[in-house]
Amino acid sequence: MNQLKTFFQLNKSRTQSGFTMIELLVVATIIVILTTIGLVSYSQALQNSRNSRRKADLEVSRQALVLYKADNGSYPNTNYAGLSATLGAGYISVMPIDPKTPLYSYTYVPGNCVAAKCQTFTLGATLEVGSSTAAYSINNP
Repeated sequence: MNQLKTFFQLNKSRTQSGFTMIELLVVATIIVILTTIGLVSYSQALQNSRNSRRKADLEVSRQALVLYKADNGSYPNTNYAGLSATLGAGYISVMPIDPKTPLYSYTYVPGNCVAAKCQTFTLGATLEVGSSTAAYSINNP
């Protein structure tokens, strides 16, 4: 009887001293799931931030172009790369560049041009949408 009592006391102390393998696997699985959710949310927040910056960059460029037309009577007849030289003299300090260059880009398309004097334009940017891209543009009459 004394030996049986000693056996049960040893068994009792052995089962209460640690975690089972199932408990450890459950905790590890929960940690992995929470980490995955956090990383997905973080990457989406970064993507939304870059898209917001692209839209803000286009608005800054649009305002500089409107000021240029007010002073010169027409919009520049060039591409986006050529705008930095044209608008750099007092309208905008530095032409914005995409936050994820060179995968995405900005575009400037002058319109309604007669004798190199353009009266309209379209500014565009490529936005990130999930795993694909989408166009965003500002038209100015």
